[in-house]
Amino acid sequence: MHVPFRPLLAATAVAAAALTAPLGAAATASAAGTAPKPGLTGTPITLDNNADLTGGYDAATTAAGTTYIAWIAAHGSADRTVYLCILPPGKTACSGGIKSTSSLNGTSAQGIHVIVAGSTVTLVWFHDTPQSVDGPENAKIATATVQNGVLSAAHDQAPAPSFGTLEDVAAGPGGTIWTVTAHSGTQSVQVVPGFGNKPVTVPTPYLVSTNQGVQLAFAGSTPLMAIQMGGSIGEPIAYASEVSGKWSAFKDVANTWTAGANLGLAQTTSGVRALASIDNASYQPVVTRWTGSSFSPRQLTGDKNPCPPSSHDPVADASGRMADISMECGDVAIANLTDTLHAAMVRFANGGTFGGGPPQLATTPRGHGWAVWSIEASTDDTLMAGPVLLPGRAVPAQATGQGNQVKLTGPASCLPPVGITAKVAGTPTTGWQVTSSSLALDGKAFSGTTLDGSTLAGGSSHTLTGTVTFTKGGTHLPVTATLKFKSCPNP
Repeated sequence: MHVPFRPLLAATAVAAAALTAPLGAAATASAAGTAPKPGLTGTPITLDNNADLTGGYDAATTAAGTTYIAWIAAHGSADRTVYLCILPPGKTACSGGIKSTSSLNGTSAQGIHVIVAGSTVTLVWFHDTPQSVDGPENAKIATATVQNGVLSAAHDQAPAPSFGTLEDVAAGPGGTIWTVTAHSGTQSVQVVPGFGNKPVTVPTPYLVSTNQGVQLAFAGSTPLMAIQMGGSIGEPIAYASEVSGKWSAFKDVANTWTAGANLGLAQTTSGVRALASIDNASYQPVVTRWTGSSFSPRQLTGDKNPCPPSSHDPVADASGRMADISMECGDVAIANLTDTLHAAMVRFANGGTFGGGPPQLATTPRGHGWAVWSIEASTDDTLMAGPVLLPGRAVPAQATGQGNQVKLTGPASCLPPVGITAKVAGTPTTGWQVTSSSLALDGKAFSGTTLDGSTLAGGSSHTLTGTVTFTKGGTHLPVTATLKFKSCPNP
């Protein structure tokens, strides 16, 4: 279960020495430093070097755990080409090498997205045509599919605004693929509600940002769109929803700022979540949830790094959570929002200076994933991909007996295969004292400081208990706090 956070209980210095019961002797406990650590788990691989990555890059993982990383790149005077790397579970090299296909326009192809719908993997991007100069609707949305490890030739699927920008792509109901493209210099965006359907122009209250300025997601069968104002920091994000082909007017999400390219939208199993910045100069990330008619009041995610995120790429997987990757100064920052609202954080150095685009993330339900980012090279940029493991989030549970208080700290559901602190602490009331404390996982006692999530079967349920015995005169009072959680499911 998820236990709401409450502030630490005050304790006397005498009691503090007996507050924490260590973990460590059993198979489900580890001495400090031996359990798997979250973050970058291996040496990053170089996908491309000295490349113009203006066309973008993206990543997605299938239900079976295979990751697809796609990018559009040009080298020197060569045309932009679509590239693909397929990474089966546990592998650190592209299966069959790096694959490629024509972008259909070597000078303008951009905005590539990887869409997974069941067993179908589709690459989607935008390109202009020679006719773009002749009218407002002469660009194209193109796709290529991946089947049995083979990347198909590219095909145009839908019209798009000439000299526009492909802002987002989302998997819609019935296996459809929806796209949203920003008009150049126009206060509107164009939505294609599934290839083969007529594009819909949606007015916007301002010129949207051309970098993560528009995001799409689905609340069940209801399409949602979030936007941010181009060139703005202090303007709130806004949203609209569609019913029967008609989009509502945009409404602001109160007390949010966009702070540049700082908008994210993801469809989790708990519902749609939006990420933005708090409405002050700390720019700390906030999250808000779709209620069915509006977005809820925003709340801090818990990422309090003095260097706040300057991008977001929120993703959801079958575990139900939302994970996010961002740039935080020179670090790649990964957030695991186990309950889609509260984040556990891990960061690692990017290996250089961020280059041609914001980091992208793809995860499995178990918590393994790939981070993709770019850094500046001697000529243009280098595209990197690193295997990552999501962090676990610690939550408290409490119990009280005759005024004596017990606080237990342990993992939130779902726990990735990483180590996480588990401890129990007691605060005696007047006249009582702490005489012993102990921890047990599923009824078996252990000692140490770290619960090792890698020893727990995927998707299994567990009960962590912490018992503190309080003594007053000849009276001994055991008080037990209980925390139930699940390990993240496979794969």
